[in-house]
Amino acid sequence: MLEEILTMLVKKANPERDVSVEKNGKRFFILEHDTIGCNDYMLDGQYSYDEVVALNNLTGYHCGFGFCKEIGPVAFIGVGNPYFCTTSGYFEYNVHEYGTSKDESEYYFKVYSDEDAKNIGNYTVYGFYGIEAVATKAPIAKMDYIYDSRYKCKRYMGQNKDKKIIEMDLKLSGTYSFYDARLLATGTTKDKDAFTREEHPIQFAVVGGNKYVGIINLFEYENDFKFRDVWEYGCDEPKIQDIRFLSKEEAEKIDNFSLYVYVCPYSLTTKKYPIEKEDRTFDRRFKFQLPDGTDYRLV
Repeated sequence: MLEEILTMLVKKANPERDVSVEKNGKRFFILEHDTIGCNDYMLDGQYSYDEVVALNNLTGYHCGFGFCKEIGPVAFIGVGNPYFCTTSGYFEYNVHEYGTSKDESEYYFKVYSDEDAKNIGNYTVYGFYGIEAVATKAPIAKMDYIYDSRYKCKRYMGQNKDKKIIEMDLKLSGTYSFYDARLLATGTTKDKDAFTREEHPIQFAVVGGNKYVGIINLFEYENDFKFRDVWEYGCDEPKIQDIRFLSKEEAEKIDNFSLYVYVCPYSLTTKKYPIEKEDRTFDRRFKFQLPDGTDYRLV
């Protein structure tokens, strides 16, 4: 009975949506039954119906065609369940790229008939499966961070025993004491073992023998690692420096840590992290397509 009442209230607040409330354990969840589409990657440029079909064939899955008033003609490729690409509904149009915050804003997608779809020549294409295969035939404008080598090589550093250089994504402005740095990164000055989406681990170290740094969102570390400062767009690559990690007792005595972010967090807020420098690949002028056609993010 309570689920029915809550569903009625949610539908009243969202009359245009097909929603319901269901209980799982002790918690209630809002389910949106009119959510479709995909946004794991988006292709650069626009494509004809036949070009979309050819690209989708590379994925081995399903595709669909429709119209979105904010974007124009939209096609989905590489979709496992055809329902999600051949049905009208709402879709998240923002691709969650590495170094950005997730944006779950939605647009409405109205599916085309087969006859109408074949007469369209300017589809914006979103994909789910098959990004590696599709990238060999069409440039990728945006891809979800989980596919991006910039994220994978950092988050799964422990699986690559040959990787000994920790390369900074961001440098924050100002300097911080040990406890101020901890509070900014973890949300508390106390020791912490587990972290939520807005909380990130921080390690303290000395670089080059005389520069004190705090490195946010770094889990694994060893003293035989090397350190590279943020490589900004249009600048030469910073030199590789020695790094020695500090014990808590050593770090507590320092009040002038420069703070860095090693791997951009899932939810990046400039309000929380005042950014002074960012990696060159976050600059919109950086070209991900290499001269041989390979995508830098998929290497």
